Amino acid sequence: MLKVLQVSKFFPPVMGGIEAVAWELAEGLSHAGVASTVLCSNQSWSTRHECKESGYQVVRTGRLGALLSTSIAPAMPWHLRRLAVDADIVHIHMPDPMAAAAFCLSGSRAGLVVHWHSDVIRQRHALRFYEPLQRWLLSRADAIIATSPPYAESSRPLQPWLRKVRVVPIGISDHHAASSDHRVAGIRHRFGGRKLVFALGRMAYYKGFEVLIEAAAQLPSDSVVVIGGDGELLNDYRALVNRLGLAGRVYLPGHIDDDELPSWFAACDVFCMPSTVRAEAYGVAMLEAMATGRPVVASDIPGSGVPWVNQHDVTGFNVPVGRPELLGRRLAELLEDGMLRLTMGEAARSRYILAFHADLMIQRTLDLYKEVVHRRSA
Repeated sequence: MLKVLQVSKFFPPVMGGIEAVAWELAEGLSHAGVASTVLCSNQSWSTRHECKESGYQVVRTGRLGALLSTSIAPAMPWHLRRLAVDADIVHIHMPDPMAAAAFCLSGSRAGLVVHWHSDVIRQRHALRFYEPLQRWLLSRADAIIATSPPYAESSRPLQPWLRKVRVVPIGISDHHAASSDHRVAGIRHRFGGRKLVFALGRMAYYKGFEVLIEAAAQLPSDSVVVIGGDGELLNDYRALVNRLGLAGRVYLPGHIDDDELPSWFAACDVFCMPSTVRAEAYGVAMLEAMATGRPVVASDIPGSGVPWVNQHDVTGFNVPVGRPELLGRRLAELLEDGMLRLTMGEAARSRYILAFHADLMIQRTLDLYKEVVHRRSA
């Protein structure tokens, strides 16, 4: 039986794009008969061991805190060494300096797959100190997963190692059936039956929600914008809404529980991803919308996977970064044309099924594992 140890910064119920991918892989690998363990940081100083219903283990290593968004978990190298003894593959989700350091200090000789979700974009001053470790990890890797062709081609750190890179697009499970008709009706009623533009994500600098808020002023009066999620900029965005006189047209409800999200995607008419920099490497929330059959208006971020996932003029529109007037124009076009929304929504659903279903990601990852194991045993 193949044995895999995944190393992720966090793991659900702590949610984010990387955490969602780690969860999908853990669930899918376990169902495929792979002995799977996840090692991550806890949110507190204590270490927790969990056994999930699907059959895999999760070890949440106690942490002392965080520095530059990096968990400080002193016991992680010891846990990694212990858990990797019998592993055929150690699968590390990057960027995560703590995971990279733990693998280096563990001395593990297992096969190494590095899952490259994003370059380090903002903390460039810290990258000077971290880059040697990052280079070592990439040189040690038996294979590197990039989530899209554009990101692999544009990532400076990956260029010396392109021979090791395999593109495995992120896939998600189909949660469309999980929406509740009662909840969908309640959401629509809450906003007076107006057409709904939905956006979702952590309130962070790269999400570009200020661009969507400014664009809302151009939208038809029978529409409303809802931006779900919390984070450090939530109050700033709420203040911007009031300053622009958009109260009643733009809502920021904060965190939305996971069990409610399928109903929000089902209730919306258009999904928007207005991110502004390559820190938005892919856009998992966009896949949720596409799986639900909703058209997407996203930013055409150079070197990002976002405009590759959302095909312009097919599954929605991609607009230049940071241009609220153009974003508003494309959103209004979809809101005012029901047939266009339907056609692009159906194309989005089809693209999700053919390219971005979780089963496809699991199988491609399994194939890569087997290739690595075969190469190492040859």
